[in-house]
Amino acid sequence: MKEIQANYYYAGGMNQSAGVPYATGAPYAGGYVPGTAAPAEVIFDHEIERQRRRREQAEREKKEQRKRELKNSRALKQTRSTAFFVIVGVVLFGGFFTGYVNLQTSIRAHMANISSLKSDISDMKASNSAAQSRIATATDLNDIKLYALTNCQMVYANNGQIVYYDIADEDYMSQYEDIR
Repeated sequence: MKEIQANYYYAGGMNQSAGVPYATGAPYAGGYVPGTAAPAEVIFDHEIERQRRRREQAEREKKEQRKRELKNSRALKQTRSTAFFVIVGVVLFGGFFTGYVNLQTSIRAHMANISSLKSDISDMKASNSAAQSRIATATDLNDIKLYALTNCQMVYANNGQIVYYDIADEDYMSQYEDIR
């Protein structure tokens, strides 16, 4: 509460906690002296108490604000680290998933290639078998034998002309000289 006293000056003391002059009542009783001094600001005891409470409340709010900010900064750091780990996990999962899909695609392509090759092999076997049967039916071994005996003067081998060899291991043999 402000009161302006036109012809009085304040002769009272100072409130040490508030740093302002104070009075307890009317101008003469509270330390005002008649004179030509400038008007003074008057603060009563209940106003001093109100200011002290406001200051304490402001200090408490500042402390609480600092605590909240500290808590929020910790939570923000934790949120950032959690977000970092989640992003890394998603990227790794995406990489593994992409690798898995590429592997599956590669396996399917190889399986299709193998199936195609198997189909080609069975076609070749069928054509080979058909060619063998055509050759077998086109030539008669008895006709070949008769032609060789009559036209080429071929004769059967005698028992003394046949030589048998025993080979210890399953290998091939090269002949460099005539056999006697």
